Amino acid sequence: MDDIIRESIPYSDPSDRLVLLMGPYRLLDPGYLYQNRDFNLPPDPLAPSEGAEPDLIETTLRAIAKQVSEETPATVFIASDVDIPTKTEVGQQELKEPGMSVIDQSVAFAKVSAGNAFVFTKAGLTTGVGAESGAIPEYFDLRDSDQRTRNPQTFCIFAEAERNDGDGKKYDPKFSSASIDEMDDAYSLRYSYFADQDDLVSKITTFVESYVVPLSQ
Repeated sequence: MDDIIRESIPYSDPSDRLVLLMGPYRLLDPGYLYQNRDFNLPPDPLAPSEGAEPDLIETTLRAIAKQVSEETPATVFIASDVDIPTKTEVGQQELKEPGMSVIDQSVAFAKVSAGNAFVFTKAGLTTGVGAESGAIPEYFDLRDSDQRTRNPQTFCIFAEAERNDGDGKKYDPKFSSASIDEMDDAYSLRYSYFADQDDLVSKITTFVESYVVPLSQ
């Protein structure tokens, strides 16, 4: 799996640690559910520009992964860039290979990665990353301090928020989910806030340099 990931990511360096970046691939676009209706898309820090197509958030995640990779000794990647078809794609495209379910892929990617980053935004369609942020910590038994097979500090939740003071150190959360908000208590993993794309890049870079790389040595 390590080889497949590195072959799929053009900027990967063999000496890099792998870091799996998971986040919404599209906005919560009502038109996705209700056809032939016009809706105003909500603003989102992962949208590449105002009025951008809802599925272009994936492009932003890919750009963030590449930028952090350039600034750290890590190859940060998103799952859709790895050349393994899902079970759905196998059926739709009538492929001869068996494929892997999305959750099985996420767990397999996490197993060969030194760190895992989960990104949540208020206007992002986060059902996928929500499922992954439950399945992956459970796979590594993070709830059991005696049985866990990974250091929980190599996992981090990044949630959208607004800065509430001038120095940028305090945030008011914009994304809210009772389950996600308490994952730091349930799994002892890290939790961080970001206000925009630059802030998210900075926070993920700090996470990789301060926790992922040192704890993987």
